[in-house]
Amino acid sequence: MKYLNKKNILFFCILITGIGVFILINFFLYPSEEKVMKEFNYAQQYLYQGSIDKALNKKKNPNYLGFSGIASKYPFTKTGNISIFYAGICYYKLGNYKECIKVMKNFSAKDEIFPAIKYGIIGDAFVQIKNKKEALKNYMKAAMIRENEITTPLYFYKAALLNFYMKKYEKSIFFLKKIDIKYPFFLHKKNVEKYIMFIENKL
Repeated sequence: MKYLNKKNILFFCILITGIGVFILINFFLYPSEEKVMKEFNYAQQYLYQGSIDKALNKKKNPNYLGFSGIASKYPFTKTGNISIFYAGICYYKLGNYKECIKVMKNFSAKDEIFPAIKYGIIGDAFVQIKNKKEALKNYMKAAMIRENEITTPLYFYKAALLNFYMKKYEKSIFFLKKIDIKYPFFLHKKNVEKYIMFIENKL
């Protein structure tokens, strides 16, 4: 009898949880998604026009949210999440690299390309604040997190260039040769070959 009661309680808990999730998705998340898309479109238009401050709206203009407002007000929507990414881009373009890193770390990326771009931008921001160690670490994450023909060679290339300018030629040529062998159609393939030739002559 006690066992049956426990089973009934468990079933009831699962049912209540299921109903809660259904209500959350259908009455809160989806309407929010539709509403927030309008705000997102405003912010995107400003970004395309080159009005980075307005797109971000960190000054909290009451007429629209901007990427910053969307990210904080609608964090559990898909649009809120992608707004975090765009806010990070805006902070980078405005030269606020520390804030860019902070914001980008909160971006949840799950597809083939965005996870790499996330860590790549973080790497770029660390380069700007002259933290080469963290920049390299993030370039490696960007290259390896989702191996593909586009982002993997790009971030190996950035890691190679950073090592090159740090005069760590052996590490640099390691990444360059990796690109040369595995990614023959990489956009900057000619530059890769030039750097390899230069380093081989130097070593």
